Amino acid sequence: MMSKKFWMMAVLAFAAFNLNGVSYTPLVKVAPGPNLPAEVKPMRSNNNLDIVMFQGRLFFAFRTAPNHFAGTKVVHYILSSSDLGKSWDFEAKVFMGSDMREPRFLVVGDKLFYYNFQAGKNMFSFTPEHDWMMERKALGSWTAPKQVFKDKCVLWRTKTIAGTAYATAYCGEGEYTGGNAGIQIYLLFTKDGYNFEPVDPKKPVIATGGSETDFEIDRAGNLYGVIRNEAGDGKSWASKVCTAKAGDLANWKCVDTEYKPDSPLVFQHKDEIYVIGRRSLGGAYDRGDRWLPNSTESLYYLARYWWTKKRTTLYRLDKATLKLEPVLDFPSKGDTSFAGLVPLNENQYLMYNYSSDPEGKDRVWMSGQLHQTNIYSTVITFN
Repeated sequence: MMSKKFWMMAVLAFAAFNLNGVSYTPLVKVAPGPNLPAEVKPMRSNNNLDIVMFQGRLFFAFRTAPNHFAGTKVVHYILSSSDLGKSWDFEAKVFMGSDMREPRFLVVGDKLFYYNFQAGKNMFSFTPEHDWMMERKALGSWTAPKQVFKDKCVLWRTKTIAGTAYATAYCGEGEYTGGNAGIQIYLLFTKDGYNFEPVDPKKPVIATGGSETDFEIDRAGNLYGVIRNEAGDGKSWASKVCTAKAGDLANWKCVDTEYKPDSPLVFQHKDEIYVIGRRSLGGAYDRGDRWLPNSTESLYYLARYWWTKKRTTLYRLDKATLKLEPVLDFPSKGDTSFAGLVPLNENQYLMYNYSSDPEGKDRVWMSGQLHQTNIYSTVITFN
């Protein structure tokens, strides 16, 4: 007979998985994992990733390396599955002898494209060099890598909304050097997957000072976005929540947020806007202190952020106030948050994300980047 203690634990576990009308299934470790093809050799750090559904198959790409930082042994693997990840087929291995990040998929009509940006070899610097793309031709067959967009830029998020293929990108090398307000953020579209153009040629740069940017367009055609902002935009170091009206999508109006949803993934469920991104247990990133020179203060905030604990969080974006409202934390610790998402039906989504072991030591962010990280999957249900 089940003990009272067992039932109490079961109730607590159920409650932890169901919060604010949203639930998620227990995590499944994907990489490293028993179902990966023999060609895939995960290393210690498994982090940046993307997933997409294309022609009835789930595609999965991820970065693996000895650690989180730049180096010469970084590899990206591309896999696909006809049974939502129960088994995998090997698609491609990407190796460039230097750092690579941001694997991204984009479906344009009846074609599937893969992108990543190439950076340097020095683990102490962040130096974007080129964006590369490949087009899938058949199972395990991809075109040779080809450069796209502009040098010194990062294609951050790619997505198709209402038949239009979009991308966000940021350009500049000052993200971690302290107070560089010159990083430029672009909102782009493509008709062929090869050539990217500004949504509004008269206003190609939609914001400055931030970096990782994602957005969604609601049923009324209005845009809502989130910008990671630790470089400083000349006014603050707070991340931004933004909006643009239908028909004027490049004219972003932004407000500061106390949260710092790094690696943001923005999506729409019904007529609500949600964000999956990092949350710091150390509180607001921008402390409001203005007693140091901008560049020094930026580095001070960044150093403080490195030594606080993190979670991957689901936020609701209030479209009226542009405030982020935390809904729930997913099981996550240490170095975490780089989600990929595909809809399964009208109420469920398959999410892939990376994290330090959620059942292990609750490491600060910097410690997490120096230790093992894995990629996990879960199914999110909006009840």
